[in-house]
Amino acid sequence: MNKKLIALTFAASLFAACGSDSSNNASSDSDDYKREFATSISTGETMFIGTMSLDHTDDLGKDFVEVGTRAGVVYYDNSLFIADLDVGSISRYSLAENNKLGKVTAKLSLPGTWVNHIYFVNDEKAYLGGMLDSLIIINPKTMKKTGAIDLSKYKDKDALVVSPGTGVIVDGRLYVGLLQNVSDYATGNEAQVAIIDVKKDEVVAVAKDDRVAAVGSLDDSQNQAFTVIDGYIYCYSNASWGYAPGQVDGFLRIKVGETKFDKDYAWYITKDVAIDGITKKDNFKYLSPASNEKDGLVYAFLNVMVDLKQAWTDMDSYHNNTCKPVQLNLAKKTIKALPIGYSSSWASYGKYVEDDGKVVFAVSTEEDGNAYFRYDPKTDKAEKIAKSEQIPMWIVPLK
Repeated sequence: MNKKLIALTFAASLFAACGSDSSNNASSDSDDYKREFATSISTGETMFIGTMSLDHTDDLGKDFVEVGTRAGVVYYDNSLFIADLDVGSISRYSLAENNKLGKVTAKLSLPGTWVNHIYFVNDEKAYLGGMLDSLIIINPKTMKKTGAIDLSKYKDKDALVVSPGTGVIVDGRLYVGLLQNVSDYATGNEAQVAIIDVKKDEVVAVAKDDRVAAVGSLDDSQNQAFTVIDGYIYCYSNASWGYAPGQVDGFLRIKVGETKFDKDYAWYITKDVAIDGITKKDNFKYLSPASNEKDGLVYAFLNVMVDLKQAWTDMDSYHNNTCKPVQLNLAKKTIKALPIGYSSSWASYGKYVEDDGKVVFAVSTEEDGNAYFRYDPKTDKAEKIAKSEQIPMWIVPLK
C-alpha cells in the first residue's frame, strides 16, 4: 500500500531538526557546506523536499519546499525535478551554491493528472509517465511538452487507464511497466512492459507474462523497481500491495535487447521467501522498490505486516513498524535480513548504495527513532550515523 496514493490535504509546519549521533554533525551557525543528497521528509502527514548532508542533519529542513502527500523528486542536469501530484505539476528547481535548493526555473502543469515518472534521454528530451494512457515527451530544460506516445491501444477493456510506471532506458530503448489500473490500488493481473525506441518515439513491442501481476509501480519516482544487473532488466511486481486478492508478486526479467520475458526465470516473494524469525512462506509480503545494483546485490525494505499480525486500517497504519531492511541477490534468488530495526512503511524507500558498496538506509524505527544507518556488507554490521526529528524518506544522490 502506498501512502502517496491517498489524496488527503494536510496543513502542518516544518519542525526544526535535532542533532545527530555523528561528531561531525554538531549544530553550526553556518550552512556553508555541500549537500550530497536530495531528500523528502515527513512531519505529521505533510511532505517537504529539499537537499541535505548526512553530516549536518541538525540543519535538515532548511531551504525545503512544501508539497502534498503525493510527491516525487528526481535529480538530473544539476536540477531537481519535483512532481507535486496533489496539484498536478512538475517543477524544475535549480541548485544554488553547495547544492542548496534554488528557484523554480521551469514548470509543467497537468491539473488532475498523476505524473510521477521522468525518464531522461538527454538534457533536451525526456518522457513523463503516470496515469495518462500515454507517455508525454518534454524538453526538461524548458518543461515544455514536445510530443506524446499514445498507449491507449494497449489498455485492457476493464482498465480505467493504462499507466506507464517504473521504467529504465538501456541501449536506446525505454523499458516501462504498463499498469492496467482498475483503481488507484489494483494495477493489473499480468506483467506488461512496453519497449520503446527513444530515437523514433515508437513502441517496438510489449512484453507480457502472466506469472506475476503488473510490474513496476506508480509510487516509484526513482524507477528502482526495474533493476539492470549483468545484462538483464529485473522487473518487480508488488501485486497491488495486497489490494487485489489472487495476484502473484515477485520478480521476472528481460534480457537487454530482447522483447520477451525470460521464461526460465521467476522469483515469487510471497510464495518462495522465508526468513527465520522474520517471515514465513505463503504469508503475503512485498518489497519497497529495490535500489540500484552494486556487485549484483540490491537493497530494499521487506514489508511483513501479515507476519506481525497487523493490517491496514487507517493513515496511522503507515507508521507501524513492519518493514525490514534486506539484501537481495536477484540472480541467485536469495534474501537476507539486515541488522537494522523495523521501519515504518512511510519511511521504507530511503536507501543509497555508496561507491564503496556500503549502504545508507533512512528509517523510522521504535528503537532508534528517525535515523540514518550505514550498513557494511563485508562485516554484516550496521551503524547509526545520524538522526533527525522528521521522518526521512527518499535519498537521491546529487551526482
